Amino acid sequence: MRLHYWTYEGPAHVGACRVGTSIPGVHTVLHAPGGDSYTSVLFTMIDRQCGFPSVTNVSYGRKEVSTTGVDRMMTVVEQVERTHKPRVIQVIPTCTSNLLKEDVGGALNRLQSQCEAQLVFLQLNAFCEKEDQGADMTFAGLIERLANGTGKRTPEPSVNILGLTSLGFRHRDDLREITGILNQCGVQVNAALPFGGAVSDFQRLGQAWFNVVPYAEIGLRAAKILEQRFGQPYLTHAPIGIQATQEFIELVQAKVEELGGRPAGFRPRPETMSRVPWYSRSADSHYLTPKRSFVFGVASHALAIARLMEEEIGMRPLAVGTFSYEHSATFLDECARRGWQGFYSDDFKEVERRISDLMPDLVLGTQMERHSARRHDLPATVISCPAHVTDFPARYSPFAGWEGANVIFDAVTHTLTLGLESHLIDMFRELPGAEHDSVLGAVRLPDLPADGSPRKGVTTEARAETRELVAAPVAAAATIAASPQSEPVPSEWSGDPRWTDEALTELKKIPFFIRKKAMHNTEKYAREHGLREILPQTIHATRDELSRK
Repeated sequence: MRLHYWTYEGPAHVGACRVGTSIPGVHTVLHAPGGDSYTSVLFTMIDRQCGFPSVTNVSYGRKEVSTTGVDRMMTVVEQVERTHKPRVIQVIPTCTSNLLKEDVGGALNRLQSQCEAQLVFLQLNAFCEKEDQGADMTFAGLIERLANGTGKRTPEPSVNILGLTSLGFRHRDDLREITGILNQCGVQVNAALPFGGAVSDFQRLGQAWFNVVPYAEIGLRAAKILEQRFGQPYLTHAPIGIQATQEFIELVQAKVEELGGRPAGFRPRPETMSRVPWYSRSADSHYLTPKRSFVFGVASHALAIARLMEEEIGMRPLAVGTFSYEHSATFLDECARRGWQGFYSDDFKEVERRISDLMPDLVLGTQMERHSARRHDLPATVISCPAHVTDFPARYSPFAGWEGANVIFDAVTHTLTLGLESHLIDMFRELPGAEHDSVLGAVRLPDLPADGSPRKGVTTEARAETRELVAAPVAAAATIAASPQSEPVPSEWSGDPRWTDEALTELKKIPFFIRKKAMHNTEKYAREHGLREILPQTIHATRDELSRK
């Protein structure tokens, strides 16, 4: 198995844990011979859950694998029920357990009569299913076992929100934003599962008028089961961006009317709900239009973000990719329909090669694309899982709905702006005697001595020249400080050319953002041609030589 197989998605049992930890009253037991027990760290250190995740591992050594593995699992299930008193215990096999072919389901059937909690065994194949697919199958399995309540509809329009989980990218805040949009449409939320609900909510899932699956990767199987069992239609649409949010509102109200309800007639003007429509038309945002982006992530987010970048911000995607194998065919069809260069890959090295070949102005991807972009000095922001702890902020920061559009627009513009500020800091760092604080991002210039006398080896004229160059950074100030005009040129040439005053004056005519590169190229030209001094003619000769290459 390739090491990067789990780069974008973990194995299926990680997805099962995401579903289990999202629902109070559900406890997940990982049957993990050999110690596949790293999942708890994901929820405490990355998702930053307040309490310890409801996950227990059945870990045992190689001597117990062939004899007492299942017995050990049954003992742990009994301990979990006594200690945590959950209403549902789901037992999930891990990679090693799949290889051992143990009869875990039969053992749980024998144990069910001794437990008050409902025992659920989900046979996931960690070598065939990945994280999102495992989460989708786990949620569908819980729906199959627990959603056996009445199918009588609520008097007023209501929906179930399906598929949002812990460790999902901004799912916590997306649930709040989508709930607010539904309420504005006159639709109440009957239940939200897995995230936002409880075990008791499974019993009343059939009372909703229809189901909403914001992101198709998780929840689509559950919606199809509910449609077969209760006759509930479902709506799959990711409300990411202004236009997608408006379409979501129209689809919800059309579904209410189709089912015999009275739609609220909520038709907001985007300018009154989000600042993005005005910002994207302002003069300050016109510099974004000629830029090009690269988008990669889970299928629903990659498509929605690519559309937002092209239609609402004006940065056409050079390529749009996904690692969601199960949805890759639909994804590629949509990319082809919109004229995008779509691709599927679960190999981060291939994705990095595409980035290096295209060299976009902005990379929008997962945490891995952020690292890849940094290696190529490209600005990047994260728009999809897998993500780092910094992408699970404590503040309210959704990706869906009106406020989500504001968050995405800020992420795009701030990423590009901070890239320019980092470029300026790099130039300031080249000044003689300057001290750079990597934490504060500040630059402290060298102080004058207390008595006002010049520093050793630096004339007053050289210091004045350095102070002048701070306003428009020139790395040549280091040469001025090291070789002041008052000192004679050494008789033996050290190999480093000296800048004359006339050449420095000519250098300052070059725009600041390419001045450092021009200075480097000129010094390289002087060394290659054995020149001890750099004159204005040297700068011109360097330019002419580079133009001929």
